[in-house]
Amino acid sequence: MRNARRRGAPPSPSPAAVPQSQYLDEVVARLEPWGFTADATLAAVSICRDELTQHLIAAVTQRWGPTFALGGLGGMPTLGRTGWGACLAHVPDTVERGRLLVIGATHIGIGPHGSPGQNLRHGQGDATPTCGALCALLASWGEHPTAGPDHSGLTDDEAQLLRRLVEAELDTDPRGIVDLTVAATHAVEVEMMAQLDALDPWDRIDVAVFTGIQVHLDGVEDRLLGVGATLRGAGGTRTTLG
Repeated sequence: MRNARRRGAPPSPSPAAVPQSQYLDEVVARLEPWGFTADATLAAVSICRDELTQHLIAAVTQRWGPTFALGGLGGMPTLGRTGWGACLAHVPDTVERGRLLVIGATHIGIGPHGSPGQNLRHGQGDATPTCGALCALLASWGEHPTAGPDHSGLTDDEAQLLRRLVEAELDTDPRGIVDLTVAATHAVEVEMMAQLDALDPWDRIDVAVFTGIQVHLDGVEDRLLGVGATLRGAGGTRTTLG
């Protein structure tokens, strides 16, 4: 398994998470010394397709301008080489080196009674799974559905990619949705870095990669738990951003 690791007790994503607006303001402050201004930066966001996640794109757009979409189920980057080619072609080129800010996040709900992995959604009477893709993966852990289209012609490529990458992050069975979400967040970062390395944009672009977990709480602003923060510069060199 790629980058497999054994984890200690999974942290709760809620107590250490900060309001989403505060998290993004801290990202602004951490990147300012590196020239990631709104004029010089294209922001790209890799989040789950769930409607609950979309506030993050709006908040990023407020700070860095129009945002490129990278993500599929579970927050995995699923745009492929052609999609990445479009993204990199949109990075500002009026400065010596363009800047690309990538934010990748999984998400989890905290239900009305404090139970992780659920949210009471608009217009519904009962709480439903959040993240639905990760909850489905947890429910079918250990199974390996056949690849390719089913009898209807529909494929499930994104779910299968999510399964493969998250399985590579765990060498024991997940102990619940929190454990699985933490593993998926690390998988997002590993896959993001692998895809960027395959594209090799380092001769002209600096890339900042921030990863974390969106936490949806009923009736209040989303929280965000930061997990990783890395600057990739010329030659792909890595600098951890505090």
